[in-house]
Amino acid sequence: MRQVSPHNPFKTAALAYFVYGCTYLLGAALQMTPDRQHDFYGLPWWSFFVVGAVLVLGVPVLIRQERRRFTQILSVFPAIKALTLVVKQGKLMGASEPTIAYNWFFAAVALTASVLLFRAGFSSSPESSKQQ
Repeated sequence: MRQVSPHNPFKTAALAYFVYGCTYLLGAALQMTPDRQHDFYGLPWWSFFVVGAVLVLGVPVLIRQERRRFTQILSVFPAIKALTLVVKQGKLMGASEPTIAYNWFFAAVALTASVLLFRAGFSSSPESSKQQ
């Protein structure tokens, strides 16, 4: 008889971070215009997409390895991104300008990723995580 394994919050958090990263890269690609395609301190503009893709693929692997401290620290960054997006939307609303639907979506994705990372990183079950 096959035993059903308990839910692993690190796997869920890894998937959430992957979706967050893909959403981040999609937004960057959608906002890429010819005037933004210039070198930045000697780095070609496309190198940021390469680094982003590496992060989108590599960071979830580290989360799935149940690195508790890494996941705890990482949980803060999507929350900051969500906050900055909400503030940006608030400024648009305050100026009676239309808000950007993508930013609301991205803020929701970022907040969800942050909550799931936080939940995994600060989970109380000692057998479900490595202290790294």
